Amino acid sequence: MRLQRRLGPVVWILALAAGCAAPKPRVSSYGPPPRVTAPTPTIQEEFLLIMRDDLTEQEQSDLQALRLARYEPPPDAAPPELHSGLEELLSEQGESLIDERIGYDIPIVLNDRVLWWIDYFARRIPGSFERYLARSGAWLPYLKERLREAGLPEDLAYLALIESGFSTRAVSRAGAVGPWQFMPYTGREYGLRIDRWVDERRDYERATQSAIAYLSDLHAMFGSWYLAAASYNGGQGRVGRSVLRDNTVNFWELTGLHDETRNYVPKLIAATIIAKQPEKYGFRDIYYLEPIEWAKITVPTSTDLDVIAAAAEVPADVVLALNPHLLRGRTPPGESNFPVKIPAERVETFHENYHRLAPDERQRAPLVHLTRAGETLQGIASAYGVDLRELARENDLRISARFEDGARVVIPGRTASGSSAGYPDLEPAAADEIDAPEPPPATRTHRVRRGQTLAAIGRQYGVTVAAIQELNGLTSDRIVPGQRLRIP
Repeated sequence: MRLQRRLGPVVWILALAAGCAAPKPRVSSYGPPPRVTAPTPTIQEEFLLIMRDDLTEQEQSDLQALRLARYEPPPDAAPPELHSGLEELLSEQGESLIDERIGYDIPIVLNDRVLWWIDYFARRIPGSFERYLARSGAWLPYLKERLREAGLPEDLAYLALIESGFSTRAVSRAGAVGPWQFMPYTGREYGLRIDRWVDERRDYERATQSAIAYLSDLHAMFGSWYLAAASYNGGQGRVGRSVLRDNTVNFWELTGLHDETRNYVPKLIAATIIAKQPEKYGFRDIYYLEPIEWAKITVPTSTDLDVIAAAAEVPADVVLALNPHLLRGRTPPGESNFPVKIPAERVETFHENYHRLAPDERQRAPLVHLTRAGETLQGIASAYGVDLRELARENDLRISARFEDGARVVIPGRTASGSSAGYPDLEPAAADEIDAPEPPPATRTHRVRRGQTLAAIGRQYGVTVAAIQELNGLTSDRIVPGQRLRIP
């Protein structure tokens, strides 16, 4: 480490000189030819999808493939190892792309791994990558400003490109969410609120604050932005064990990393190179979105976002896009003065219009369906054209729920002021019903897993051990794997 610190300034100065004189990098031709997909969205469809921050099916597929893709070296490729000596680095691994005109602020090294990922982005997923670049126009200025203010390299913003394509709606198969792809545990550890009303992993402002804090901690731990990025993907524990086992802090020499983590740093380098010189790699005439500027207003409990949009005189999609962390399209119940983002230039308009609204117009009561005996949640979802799982989450019910006469089911995304033609059993919910979740079903069934205790099961369902014992006729705390318990 001492030797590395002493050599650091010399390496950077010499690398800068070499980089300025180095020829421009070529895009390699490893792998299969570009993929052709159909049908192609219209220009209007593309614009709406990007503005609403939605990922196309192709983008979702490509993001998943991006996580699973593995570097495939050409037959004559040397192992992509970088050594601490500058002469070896330049002679064995090619040019260093530290170019003052382009302006990189993370170490950028060109080797076979990086070339492979440049080729992957430019030839295998060019359509999706172009959309990532287009979406970057809206968010990249904000991300780079926040990183710069925190003293971190601005180019770390491109982590959000390879993680999510800059989309707040990205969700991985493992459950990571949002532009920075936080898992629930890490998100909560770094201060993000995650519950049935709010998921701040989708909020660019809050998620970026947490990502900066996390990356800062990782860099303080390892002293290397490469290792910090690798840890962001694979966890500091695994990277730390690899560093100790291999006795090196050189990312390229670590042998104990998962394939996804091993590919993460070259993937970041490749994405950064293309994003700063897109025309060079075939990405021309990109329609970059304009940078987003927002301001915050505060509203009372359970305020619908469409009410806010109407008062601000902007399309509802704009307010939804600025507040993707509000999972139910309204502010949480019981929380006054809740902050909501609107376009910065519409704040005065919002206040003028909002204060003219009558109190009952400021909060639209949700639409409520009164059930008949024998109705199912699936049938109700079908009748209203809403997603079954969303309907179940909204009402804290199981998907298989069946009803007696008179149960009240809140229909997500609908308000009592909307049309109710064809549904005579509709009525608005009272104010106390808006704020209070529906009671859970009378009983549920839980199958005991190995190592579980009654106390753990009680915490999982929010009930007491005594209540479980009484319902199941248990006289002790002893349970066995495979046993079925009724849960109050």
